[in-house]
Amino acid sequence: MGCVTQKQSRVLSPKLRDKVLRIFRKIDVDGSKSIDKEETAKYWKSNFAKLNTNALFKTVDFDGSGSITEDEWLAFWQIVKRSGHSEKEINDELDNLLEGKAWVKFRNVDEYIMRDQKEKQGQNIHKIVDDERKKLDHSIECLLLFFQQFFYFQLERERQLELQTLKQ
Repeated sequence: MGCVTQKQSRVLSPKLRDKVLRIFRKIDVDGSKSIDKEETAKYWKSNFAKLNTNALFKTVDFDGSGSITEDEWLAFWQIVKRSGHSEKEINDELDNLLEGKAWVKFRNVDEYIMRDQKEKQGQNIHKIVDDERKKLDHSIECLLLFFQQFFYFQLERERQLELQTLKQ
């Protein structure tokens, strides 16, 4: 499994996935890789902050822990994509979130989640969350490999330059 992602129509594009993570990190002001209701209420800063926060947590906090992990956040947006929404629709909603506009419910998403929980005790949702965790882990591994190779080549280059200097 190389450090390349495959493009599939039912999967978020890398560009959209990055935008999803950027919004999550904007809400996650303490950098804990999970957002709580206090952080989301501060993010919206309006009279509807509590309403938006409650709607968000009802939909995205799959394990009911009271916080939304980065994996749950990514999984939610993958579910939105899998339930038939286009990249443009998702991108438009992400733009609205970046502007601090209200949280909206996506058609078919609640049905997807309820059907999954009823038929399979949430197996699909847990698989999506696990898949997102693996993708993040794989991305981190790829970055580490890149930096290791970069530093190795940098050290080798410096060693070669030193040898050349000593020969002169």
